[in-house]
Amino acid sequence: MTKNNFEIIYTPIGGAGQIGMNLYLYGYRKPNKEINWLMVDCGIGFADEFYPGIDIMVPDIDFLQNRNNKLIGVVLTHAHEDHYGAISTLINDKIDVPIFCTKFTAELLKEKISEDYNDMILDMKIVKDNAKFDVGEFNIEFINVAHSIPEPNALKISLGDFNIVHSADWKLDEKPVIDRKTDTKKFEKIGKSGCDVLVCDSTNIFRKDISLTESKVADNLIKAIKKINGLAIVTTFSSNVSRLKSIIDAGIINNRKIILSGRSIKRFVKVAKICGYISKDVHFHEEKDIKKISKSNVLIICTGSQGEGNASLSKIALGRNHLISLCEGDVVLFSSKTIPGNENSIGYLKNKLVELGAEIIDDTTQDIHTTGHPSRPELEKLYSLLNPTTVIPMHGELFHLSEHINFAKKNKIKNPIFVKNGDIVRLHPKTPEVIDKTEPSFYLRDGDVFIDPYDQSLKDRRRLQESGVVFVTLILDRNFILYVDPVIELLGVPNSLNQIENTEKYVELVIENAIDSLPNAKKRDESFMQNYLEKTLRSELHSKWGKKPIIKINLTFV
Repeated sequence: MTKNNFEIIYTPIGGAGQIGMNLYLYGYRKPNKEINWLMVDCGIGFADEFYPGIDIMVPDIDFLQNRNNKLIGVVLTHAHEDHYGAISTLINDKIDVPIFCTKFTAELLKEKISEDYNDMILDMKIVKDNAKFDVGEFNIEFINVAHSIPEPNALKISLGDFNIVHSADWKLDEKPVIDRKTDTKKFEKIGKSGCDVLVCDSTNIFRKDISLTESKVADNLIKAIKKINGLAIVTTFSSNVSRLKSIIDAGIINNRKIILSGRSIKRFVKVAKICGYISKDVHFHEEKDIKKISKSNVLIICTGSQGEGNASLSKIALGRNHLISLCEGDVVLFSSKTIPGNENSIGYLKNKLVELGAEIIDDTTQDIHTTGHPSRPELEKLYSLLNPTTVIPMHGELFHLSEHINFAKKNKIKNPIFVKNGDIVRLHPKTPEVIDKTEPSFYLRDGDVFIDPYDQSLKDRRRLQESGVVFVTLILDRNFILYVDPVIELLGVPNSLNQIENTEKYVELVIENAIDSLPNAKKRDESFMQNYLEKTLRSELHSKWGKKPIIKINLTFV
């Protein structure tokens, strides 16, 4: 069997149906039926309100432990959390293969892991710009692209003369802050030799205009900060090192002392200095120094652009930072976009900042943010360079992927394929098509443990959010008479209900009447009695409130 006769397979585990949790698998089936898999990216997702108490989602790759599946390597295209953040969770446990990435990504991964796992050993292979290397039968080539973080790469994945381009996150930027442009000449070269499949970013498929360059945003930040008379605070994505560099430069040009606030900001700046993207000569002040400096001479760069409750900006807005306070004349700049789903938390944060007297500037009022993803004209440019036979959209919600399919058809792509998480696509031989579908799965990080999305605890939390809980402890003697008054605790239940002034007194009355109504023969069945009392109390509360809280009754006999 020659290389050209290998069956080549593609399946997205995450990223094709949501923004985040990017994990894409490319495999080839060997003569013994074993499939060797190459993993491209391994990112986290961010949970929404449907999973109360949960912030992080990680992909489920348990099937790779099966007998006919073998993971042979991981390639990380760049160091955004949604592309590399799950490595620290899955490594050693489920990933025990070489990890290929650039120096910047490797340094960040080491920093990230050292915060939580001191004994973790990674088999990292540092890959230089434009490098070519083999992973099993696959030949991989890194392709420089522009994005909002240092050293991002698209990939050319080849097996024999069959060529796949995995775009990862990219854009066209002729004036980047960090000197890394998308290598259009290499894409054109690949196109001339033959691009069989393009798996492509869909994030900005609805945008019709080419986005601002990072250099233009940098100029606008300088101008915006120059006009501020009081304290200047800028919040952005910690991983956007180009933007961090622009903000730092804007602070220096405007003669402001710079303070970094937030652990992830400090981590990215540290690694950016190690790799030469931010000058090692830049001095940062501590938050405690702010009392010694006039506010008009201070610039704070902080985490929390998405309204995260424990991030630096939220702590400042809610008065939980005792070193930094805001007042009239201070300005907070949001040099970031609003990620869908975060509108409420960001709105709440902005309201709190305004209550303190601060002015808000964001990308709706001034051009202080730009995207790191391609718009329609940029996608058209990539199509023209690569001339792919097949296009498979990825990195987007389902409606992004669907629109990308329509866009590909309008641009005369021969074989656009709609592929969502869990779909299995045969890329070669024959015309690429979906050959099977599986139900995608993931785990949720709940504190320090991982649970599945159907865990009973999540159902209980949803009920607690909706209608609260009532705890009742009953101490009865052997004649089933209350020995003392019931001990009642209401959580998330109003103190008064319709025609009921005191909910706790009402609960006590319902319980006493329910006990009296039961014949002694039924009372002797402790389980029956407990269930009866819970059902009766739930029904009575529903009649007065319109909601059914969780009822927990504890029976003790003396």
